[in-house]
Order: sequence, then C-alpha cells, then structure tokens
Amino acid sequence: MSELDILVFSWINLGEAGADRLLPLARFASLELPGYVLAGTVCIVLAGRSPWREQALRALAAMALAAVIARFFKDLAHVPRPFMLGIGHAWLPHAGSAGFPSSHSSVAFAFATCAALTPGAHSVARTAFFLLAALVAWSRVALGLHFPSDVCIGAVVGTMSALLVQWLGARDLLSSLHLRR
Repeated sequence: MSELDILVFSWINLGEAGADRLLPLARFASLELPGYVLAGTVCIVLAGRSPWREQALRALAAMALAAVIARFFKDLAHVPRPFMLGIGHAWLPHAGSAGFPSSHSSVAFAFATCAALTPGAHSVARTAFFLLAALVAWSRVALGLHFPSDVCIGAVVGTMSALLVQWLGARDLLSSLHLRR
C-alpha cells in the first residue's frame, strides 16, 4: 500500500466521532447485505422467470469465480490488513489473513455487473446494483478491514469475473443457436 492508500483509508475508516451514525450501516453492509443478495439470487435461480433466472445463474457463477480469484491473489500477495499494521480502527474482529484484494468487494461487484447486464433491467436498477456494491466496498474500509486499494482491485476482479461469465454465456448461446440450424 502507498501513502495515498493510507491517507484515503484514514478519511474513510470510522473513527470514534462518526461511529455512532455510520457504524450500524457499515456493519449491515458487511455482515448482512451480502447474505441477502446471495439468498435473493438463489431464489431467482429457483423460481424466477427468463431472462432473470439465466442471469441470476450467471451472477452466482461470477460471484464464485470472483471469490476464487480473490482467494488466489490473497494467497499469492500476502498483503496485510490495516489493523495488522496498527493503522486505523477495526470495528469487527477479523482473522489476520491477507487482505488484498477484498473478497467482499469482488463478489459484490460480480453480482452488480451481472445484475446490471440483465436484459430489460431499468437504468435505476442498474445504478442501484452498483451503489449496493460500492456500499459493501466502503463498509470494508470504514470498518478498518481493508485498504482502499484492496476494495478497488476487488471491484475490478468482480467486474472482470462477471464479464468473463457473460462472455462465456453468450458464446454458449451462439453455439447452441448455430447447432440448431
């Protein structure tokens, strides 16, 4: 991490002063929101209509891929989390594992990208998906668990995972259409 990373972290990480107002939101975004997103996505896969069902399945695949890629880079890079360096305030207990890139951010942006690419999705919904992903990413820094670069690279990992899954899904669709002729 750079001096800029530490500086931006110090702006975002919740101190004692702002904690009463923003801490409940940050905890919700980190601890509960990802579970709700996952449960909702699974429900759409099981009971949704096309094209939502197919896109939800792609979102699950992209989320899984993003989590695996984030884990791979964490094992490869071993970048410490802020609290491991004595920087900022950690508002949640967390293991001293590597923090780069953020798995939460990776998975959140994989979901947001796939959801935003759903045919027929309204522009307001598309914006909301990315705002939810950004909220999850912000929460990880606000809670002192990640540096800003961790969540930014996580967003890239998630977005690229979703785009890869989308591309592979489109190729499969084109292949099946070609074979039916």
